[in-house]
Amino acid sequence: MTRSPDIRIADPDDALMAQAHDLLRQHWGDSVVSLGRAVDPYTLPVRVALAGDDFAGCAAYLIEDDELEVVALAATGAVRGAGRALMADMFDVARGVGLRRVKLVTTNDNLRAIGFYQIIGMRIARVGINAIDAARRLKPQIPMTGENGIPIRDEIEFEYLTRS
Repeated sequence: MTRSPDIRIADPDDALMAQAHDLLRQHWGDSVVSLGRAVDPYTLPVRVALAGDDFAGCAAYLIEDDELEVVALAATGAVRGAGRALMADMFDVARGVGLRRVKLVTTNDNLRAIGFYQIIGMRIARVGINAIDAARRLKPQIPMTGENGIPIRDEIEFEYLTRS
């Protein structure tokens, strides 16, 4: 991983959208399960992170009611700061259209993400105890154990309030 150059966030052209979809597929396969439902991230709006002209990551999101949900966030790992820049952009997108909250879900095994989301100002809003049992009915490919051999059992919902 190299030191962070200037990272800019953009709407993808067709070539960048293909790179974003490839990266999402590497991380999540054909669907993402979040809050009890399967979501097809390939039909959602996407923002991409660019380091110079190089693709560095993407965020797929949906807007419902007064919330923006980050359904999938992924970085290539080639440069530092792509995930942080993408999340700052998600906060800006939500504020720009007058939404109250940005939310996302991760699993209890994803310790790096749990720390990262808190560092960037998000708070734990809800813990779905044993929610992954239901998620596996929608997506049986979800493994039983994740990072560091931790059993994957619970969903952790994070939120960022765009206004008080």
